[in-house]
Amino acid sequence: MKFLLLTQYYYPEPGSAALKMRELAEFLAARGHTVSVVTGFPNYPYGRIYPGYKLRLCRREALNGVNLIRVALYPSGERRKFFKRMLNHLSFMLSAVFGGLRSGRPDLIYYYSPPLFTGFSGWILKLIFRVPLAAEINDLWPQAPIALGVIKNNFIKRAAFWFEKFVYRKTDHLFFYSRTMMRQVLDKGVPEAKTGISPLWVSTKEFSLRPPDEASALKNEFGWQEKSIVMYAGYIGMAQGLQIVIDLAKRLKTRPEIIFVLVGDGPEKERLMQTAQEAGLSNLSFVPFQETARIPCFLSAADILFATLVPAEHRKGTIPAKILAYLSMEKPLLIAAEGEAAQVALESGGGRVVRPGDIEGISRAIIELIDNSRERQEMAKKARRYVLDNFDKEKICLALEKRLIEIAGQKNKNS
Repeated sequence: MKFLLLTQYYYPEPGSAALKMRELAEFLAARGHTVSVVTGFPNYPYGRIYPGYKLRLCRREALNGVNLIRVALYPSGERRKFFKRMLNHLSFMLSAVFGGLRSGRPDLIYYYSPPLFTGFSGWILKLIFRVPLAAEINDLWPQAPIALGVIKNNFIKRAAFWFEKFVYRKTDHLFFYSRTMMRQVLDKGVPEAKTGISPLWVSTKEFSLRPPDEASALKNEFGWQEKSIVMYAGYIGMAQGLQIVIDLAKRLKTRPEIIFVLVGDGPEKERLMQTAQEAGLSNLSFVPFQETARIPCFLSAADILFATLVPAEHRKGTIPAKILAYLSMEKPLLIAAEGEAAQVALESGGGRVVRPGDIEGISRAIIELIDNSRERQEMAKKARRYVLDNFDKEKICLALEKRLIEIAGQKNKNS
């Protein structure tokens, strides 16, 4: 089959959208399908075009069997500024149609949301090519930007909700990883027959515990010898609420063997670094963005892997992809979150859940886990087993491939 994937974010950009769509594209290509990906020129998260790229109308690449078509967009890293953020999304929405036309007629179009504007591009291409349109809905829009205060004007809110309904109506099948998210969309009147669950996945081969000597070498490289490491690795943005790490580092100064490590980049990082410097926190270390291939080595060096998510109604169905990567690493997970993310951690047996913002509770949990190596080892084994059984990439992608072929076949039969 010939698949056309639409995603604003793709390798070498960081984040779950770029990683997930790359893994899906390369999986389908390895299975013998012809796969084209229309994406933007890499600029996320800071809004600067990456070295080695120059913004132009269109550029073709070939990467691991996938045909990449990069199209122009307005680069912007200012996530809180509505106008610039809309320029970023709308510019890709328009140029993605051009890129899709350059890819040739597919058997099925599959887009990733957010941003939901990509779904509008998919609809235009669906009309032109007369093929089915499917989607991966990874977060609810416009609920998320409204909750974050990015969209404030009531007229714009109403227009955004109208647009959401329009795109969902024009999409033939909507995949969700979260039953909570799917239920919220069904409550808007979307027919249940055009929805389905496709769980998140993680490459359990890639995200697996590294040999002790590799982890030891990394500790030596960063001066973390003899330290008990509480690590967060991933995007450092508003939704992650990582200000709490500053507060935890202040509170646990009395345990100098414990060090907090934040690996990654994002719009909140500079502010957090400045706050940590002003507070003189020697027990908090910031590590620049790392290529995905090196992340497992960092995670292997940690004693506790930490995740947090700012509570909000629209996030109750959110399961950060990093949680599955953490559990797959055979390390204990400590998570401050609500909803399905907390449920996954508890079901795994490898996670301990605390209330978001509960400094005392999180501090107590860290100390208890650091002081009990046996509990950490037991949690780690359960975590790995749970991910292998429920979220292994090969199993999930095989099931998704089968479903996409069925959707394409059903649509063609009805045409």
